[in-house]
Amino acid sequence: MESLWTTLGVVAVVVVVVLVVVALFLVVKLVRKHRQVHQPGTPVPTKVAYWVSLAYTVFPFDLLPDPVYFDDVVVLTSGLVYVSRSLTKKARDDRRED
Repeated sequence: MESLWTTLGVVAVVVVVVLVVVALFLVVKLVRKHRQVHQPGTPVPTKVAYWVSLAYTVFPFDLLPDPVYFDDVVVLTSGLVYVSRSLTKKARDDRRED
């Protein structure tokens, strides 16, 4: 029985480490978009999504307790997808205007 708890403990630690690494990767990808997000003409909802995604990850108030980064990963992924698509659409619209 003790080996079962040890195995479950190891699996839990591995899952937490993987989620933390994924969350850090997503934070870095989102922060790299900072300059693009703050260009003139970037839609306000894009800026809001950028900042809300980062703030949700940093602030200690989460839907799930902090050792469980699943909710942070979901929020960061959603924010990154939304910001990336919005910036791509903005770039496409800017090229059409030229």
